[in-house]
Amino acid sequence: MAKKGAKRDGSKSVAIQNYLDANPGVGAQAVKDALAKDGVDVSVGLVNKVKYAKPSGKAGKKKATARRGRPKVTGGASTSDQIRAYMDANPTATRPEIRDALNAQGVGVSTSLVNAVYVKYLAKQGKKVKSARGGRRAGRPAAVRSAAPRANAVDGSQLSAAELINAKGLVDQLGGIEKVRQALSLLEQLQ
Repeated sequence: MAKKGAKRDGSKSVAIQNYLDANPGVGAQAVKDALAKDGVDVSVGLVNKVKYAKPSGKAGKKKATARRGRPKVTGGASTSDQIRAYMDANPTATRPEIRDALNAQGVGVSTSLVNAVYVKYLAKQGKKVKSARGGRRAGRPAAVRSAAPRANAVDGSQLSAAELINAKGLVDQLGGIEKVRQALSLLEQLQ
């Protein structure tokens, strides 16, 4: 343990680094044992820390790139710019027509890129984009939304979950479905 006020000069780390430079490929335990013979007491953890330390300073660091993926287009128009230019020249063109025309010109564009640029382009003009099929739910009936789910009764009318629970309570109270049927037939005769 270091004394208070003692300055750390890194002599253990320097000794480990010197030994590793002279003996590359040596394991951590072998370095510890060799330095112990020379009177330098080090731990295996310190040996590993020095052995696998990343170089410090600007020379050892890799420059972080801000952009990943396709390289940035320099000097020419980007593919998005080319899509917009085609749309300016052909305002009634559909998305597949735009994609096919640009691919024929040698500009490699994907369907998803054309769709993204197309939607943003029309949104800036204040227009809404309609799907060819009328949206995801095309052909489906509009969903009926209510507070409680509904179940079809025998005659086609709708019952809510609360009404079904109340009916079940009535069935239990009268002692079964047969008793409810008898009660319903009696009610019909009274009307």
